[in-house]
Amino acid sequence: MLRPIITSRVGAGVLALAGSLTTAHGPASAQQAAPPDPALASVARPTIVLESYVGQRPSNAGAIMAPLLDELEARGFAARPAPIMRWIGGRAPRPGALDKDKTAAEITQPADTGYEAYTRGRFADAQAVLQQALDLVHRNPALLALDTTNLNATFKILVGLALCQAKLGDTTGSVATMVELIRTFRGQPITRADYGPEAEQLYRAVWKQVRAMGRGQLAITVDSDQAVIFVDGQIRGLARATLDDLIPGVYRVFVQVPATAGRQYELEVIANQRTSLHVDWELDSSLWVTESWIGFVFATEAERAKQPGFAGKLARRWSDGELIAVVGMVLLHGQPGVTGHLYDLGGNVVRSAVVLLDGADGAGADQVKLRSLARFLDDGIAGDGVSEVQDAAPVVGRSRTPGMVSQLVPELLVSAGTAAMVAGGLLYAIDQDPGSMSPYLYRNTASAGIAVGSVGIAAASMGLWVWAARCSRSSAPLFGIGPSGGFIGWAGSL
Repeated sequence: MLRPIITSRVGAGVLALAGSLTTAHGPASAQQAAPPDPALASVARPTIVLESYVGQRPSNAGAIMAPLLDELEARGFAARPAPIMRWIGGRAPRPGALDKDKTAAEITQPADTGYEAYTRGRFADAQAVLQQALDLVHRNPALLALDTTNLNATFKILVGLALCQAKLGDTTGSVATMVELIRTFRGQPITRADYGPEAEQLYRAVWKQVRAMGRGQLAITVDSDQAVIFVDGQIRGLARATLDDLIPGVYRVFVQVPATAGRQYELEVIANQRTSLHVDWELDSSLWVTESWIGFVFATEAERAKQPGFAGKLARRWSDGELIAVVGMVLLHGQPGVTGHLYDLGGNVVRSAVVLLDGADGAGADQVKLRSLARFLDDGIAGDGVSEVQDAAPVVGRSRTPGMVSQLVPELLVSAGTAAMVAGGLLYAIDQDPGSMSPYLYRNTASAGIAVGSVGIAAASMGLWVWAARCSRSSAPLFGIGPSGGFIGWAGSL
């Protein structure tokens, strides 16, 4: 019978849970909370490494970047999603839907099948189905938040899961699930008519202990007037929301701005304290936090110019005064490359470099170059193949259009130069001497023709030279704009 579990083990479990909720941390803030893993509190925080791309991250990025990220990890950086998430936890602005191949129906349908399995006594099967469904609900608020009927499925999942856990002797898990239900659905108790006497008894036993807990506050602001704020699947405000009298625990915040994927956060509310979240939407909407990679995605190269400022903000938010590294694939003179930048709290470049890759023809050499780039980011020593860039970030073509820059630049130079030479010739040809037509009116265009023609010759010559050098794989031009100046240089040999 379930009653003995409720009156003894469940009651003790609630008391233990209440203690952990109210004493786990000090003052909580989305920007200044303790590390999610308490074991890290006394450990020096590593330099976090983010990736950066213009347009969609290339499908081969994982394989190409692996040697660089592995070497950074070996040198004490946090370069992979798992170690990064250990430090930033719920403060990370994850996309609103982490499982894009799922639909709302696929996520909510197990609420019925799992609960039916519970009623048939298949508790282990039901628990597995319902737990998976709940995990998908937590991971994909963007797929569920805009349809309030999905809240009924979430409620049913929580009820069925709590009952299964109790039947299987997992009192702590059952209590935690029921506390989540009470926290999420404050005005919706479990009734005997809907879910039977055992569910009602479990609800009442846990609610009795929850009432004795303290209460906390949650304040959310977003730098976008169009931002709709959801908390645990329910709309709470537009651009800002303040919630009082909250049961301590983890609250899931989803921020939806039209025509975007939205961002989700997990915040812990502490009894008798105020938890705050300020969403810098311009920054957070450019940041992608997934299980496979973490970094920036910019729509254009012009947008990428915001990278130093964003990096500085994240250094202040995540690194407790330490540096932050940004690496990414680029295209330089038609040849793939990888850049690495180290930024300080102000978004200033501490050091920056680029390596050019040879691809399949030089896979071994590429790995050496990438590991040398990691060493450079660590200690500032530029090894073979590493071209240091002073106070600048290379500005390159989009990596998803290989060869575009190398083809367009010489063609545009030659075309513009030819047009300028023709225009200069015409201006020179129509020049008139004084008095040829009128003592006062005549065309004096020779000087302009010579100037325009000279510019055209120079541009066409440069275009032909770049075109001729395009096939060379041993060198490439670098162009860059940094926070305090510009850069024009050449990587490799001429």
